[in-house]
Amino acid sequence: TNNMAAAGADGDGPEMTPGYQAPKQVGISDLMKQDAEDESLRRYKEQLLGAAAQGANVSPADDPRRVVLQEFRIIFEDKPGNDTVYQLSNAADLQKLKTTPFILKEKCNYKIQITFRVQHEIVSGLKYLNTVYKKGIRVGKEELMIGSYGPQAEPHVVTFPRRDWEQAPSGMLARGSGTAKSKFVDDDGQTHLEFEYCFDLKKDWKD
Repeated sequence: TNNMAAAGADGDGPEMTPGYQAPKQVGISDLMKQDAEDESLRRYKEQLLGAAAQGANVSPADDPRRVVLQEFRIIFEDKPGNDTVYQLSNAADLQKLKTTPFILKEKCNYKIQITFRVQHEIVSGLKYLNTVYKKGIRVGKEELMIGSYGPQAEPHVVTFPRRDWEQAPSGMLARGSGTAKSKFVDDDGQTHLEFEYCFDLKKDWKD
């Protein structure tokens, strides 16, 4: 992951590329009709859309959300089998994630893994934005391009960094509590999901 030097308008938003225009949103049925004679394109669209390409209803009518976060997991390289896991099925779970810190040992290697579902319509150019704060001061901002997803019953799992590991900082100034604000934002700049989490950076796992 890379720290982003510039901030969006609110400090937590995505970086804007000058002159870029997001593609027009197209419904699933309309998308399947386009270039129907192109066999390779048809297969690609079916791969992107899964069961929805065949007209299957994989989205609950009583839930208008397009991106649904299911799990937030922190994976530690030197603590195999000891992932920190937050199940996120309702507002109470999101509140627990916001208020219950997980422990980071300084210099430990870790990854964050997010499990989510897409429903109703295709989400294009989905980005994950993560802004970290220490004592109310922004100390880091990351932007990860996740990709485009069609609605399907099976969840998507994204781990980042995708390669290697993130290393926790060390030293007296780095130790202590921190918070982070995360967003899923698409090509149109629409925020599909926002959540917060907190952590404690310590000298050892049991400090």
